[in-house]
Amino acid sequence: MTRTLQTRWMQVLGYAGLIPFLGLGGLTAFFQDTDLAVIFSRYIFVYALCIISFLGAVHWGVALMQSQNPNFSVSAGLSPAELETRCFVWGVTPSLLAWLVGVFSPADWTLYLLAATLVLVWFVDRLLLKQMKAFADYIRLRNHLTLGASVGLLTAAWFA
Repeated sequence: MTRTLQTRWMQVLGYAGLIPFLGLGGLTAFFQDTDLAVIFSRYIFVYALCIISFLGAVHWGVALMQSQNPNFSVSAGLSPAELETRCFVWGVTPSLLAWLVGVFSPADWTLYLLAATLVLVWFVDRLLLKQMKAFADYIRLRNHLTLGASVGLLTAAWFA
């Protein structure tokens, strides 16, 4: 039996989370070649770091639910130990990738690389979670959110 979410909060908050990406990307384009464009590109940079770090938490949630609830089964053919290992290791990886990009990439490339990081995280999440039918709505939403966030980041990168 597949359970569904009881509310629409995942969609509402997910799409609301695009407002800073699209708004700051648009503001950076509108104010291109000004100090304001640089400021808005810094804001979207920080927001992207936060969001990419947030994405790994889903996998920690899966591992914790699996360990605490014997009836919770999304293992996708993995042993509980294998699932837990994958979830915890991948769960910290987006944060580490975002930090590496934020600290070590050339300033001109940072927003482009953060967009690429978002796409990479989306790709891996699809591979890891798609097998788990319980995450179909989440994956569908992530398709839209990753596209929107990437458009905002790429717009800001181009016009900053």
